[in-house]
Amino acid sequence: MAQENRKYSLVHVIWRVTWCALLSLFALVTLVFLYFYVNSLFLHTENVSVYTRVLSPIRIVHLSDLHNAQFGRANQKLIETVALQAPDLIFMSGDMLNNDDENTEIVTSLISDLVHIAPVYYGYGNHEKSWEKRFGRDLQPILESAGAIVVDNDYADIEINGTPLRIGGYMGYYPVAHMTAKDTAQEEAELAFVADFENTDRVKLLINHIPTGMIDWHYANRNPVDVVFSGHYHGGILRIPFLDQGLYAPYIGWFPPFTKGVFSGELATCVLSAGLGTYRFVPRLNNPPEIVVVELVPEDAG
Repeated sequence: MAQENRKYSLVHVIWRVTWCALLSLFALVTLVFLYFYVNSLFLHTENVSVYTRVLSPIRIVHLSDLHNAQFGRANQKLIETVALQAPDLIFMSGDMLNNDDENTEIVTSLISDLVHIAPVYYGYGNHEKSWEKRFGRDLQPILESAGAIVVDNDYADIEINGTPLRIGGYMGYYPVAHMTAKDTAQEEAELAFVADFENTDRVKLLINHIPTGMIDWHYANRNPVDVVFSGHYHGGILRIPFLDQGLYAPYIGWFPPFTKGVFSGELATCVLSAGLGTYRFVPRLNNPPEIVVVELVPEDAG
């Protein structure tokens, strides 16, 4: 009888230790998840320097993939953070709204506030293209009425701080056409834009939402674009702790090599933003919403 009691006591102890260990592990995993989740709710400012052909420094705030997110009432936290950077230009590199929400008030209100800080140049993402198709409306005049300068297969020549710039916008796999082209004529028009955009001695800045062509297909080694501003990959959605590695990127798959940061080819430097928001409640874990502050610096300053 005593031996049976000892066996029962031993089993009971093992059972209690096992459950305590499992509960402790569950609590630890939950705390880690909550830490990374909460950390992903607060704006993060990423400062990068790019040495290029500018004559004097130019500061650009790069915003991407807002997806109708709001940081503070009417995005006041986002606006205040941008204002603190004192930019010369503000670039929006697409997917600032959602393709299934016809209301454009969040992005237009944001633009109307940001233009009091610096000129806002807006390049389309796939959500802007899909929005126009879904709702049968032209988005460009809506954005322009808020104050943005829209560059969609188009460019603007300006001068900032003594440097002549050409600022262009292209949504898809630059410089490959037909991602969203409906026919041969539109493909030819896109290719004509690429040739015309690159045919200048001005410093070329390209707002190119989808980075696949320039970064993953290495067109940065072939096409002479000084600096490319991209998003779309959302920083890999979940960034693996301690490895600084994104989990997934569309068109590329699992564990993609490029999801955020600055990547230099032989002829172009690409600034890839992790973006600000998310779509359809996909959580950003260990991946805070990002404002990228890009300082264009004269090459001889390096």
